[in-house]
Amino acid sequence: MARTPPDDPFAALGGLDLPAGTPAPERTPAATPGPALPDPVTSAWIARYRELGGEVPRSPTLGQLVQRSDALARTLDADGRRREAAELRQGREAFVRDRAQRAWAAVKARFAELDLPEKAYRALKQEYMDPEAILPRLRGARGEALRGAGAARLRDHLRGTVVS
Repeated sequence: MARTPPDDPFAALGGLDLPAGTPAPERTPAATPGPALPDPVTSAWIARYRELGGEVPRSPTLGQLVQRSDALARTLDADGRRREAAELRQGREAFVRDRAQRAWAAVKARFAELDLPEKAYRALKQEYMDPEAILPRLRGARGEALRGAGAARLRDHLRGTVVS
C-alpha cells in the first residue's frame, strides 16, 4: 500500500508548536530544470478520452495513457464508432508529436548552453532516440561534465553506452 504524505509537511518533526494565527511556512516548489513538457492528463486528447468513457489511472505515465487510448479506439472501432475512434487517435498522435517536438527543442537548447556540437544533436535525432530519455542526462553535473565534449563521446554518453 502506498504511503501518502501528510497534509502538514512539518507534522513529522513534532514539538514545533506555532502560536495560533501564525501562517504556516510556504512550500517552495522544487526547481524544474529546463522547460516543462506538456502534461498529458490536462490535454485535449485525454479530455476527449474521458468523454468517450475512458478512465485515467492515478499518476499515469504517458505510455499507460497511450495504451489505454489505443485500446478504447479499438473498442470504438469494433462498436462501429469509427469517427470517434479516429478523433481519439488523431488527438493522441497530435499530443505525442507536440510533446516530442518540445522535448527536442529543450535538448537543442541544452546543447547550445553546453557548447556541444550540433553534429551530435543531428545524429541523435536521426537515430530516433527518445528526447525525454536524453534530457535527464544533459541536466545537472552530468550535463556540465559534457561541456565541450566531442560528438562521438557525447553520442556514446547519451546513448548510455559510456558511463562517466
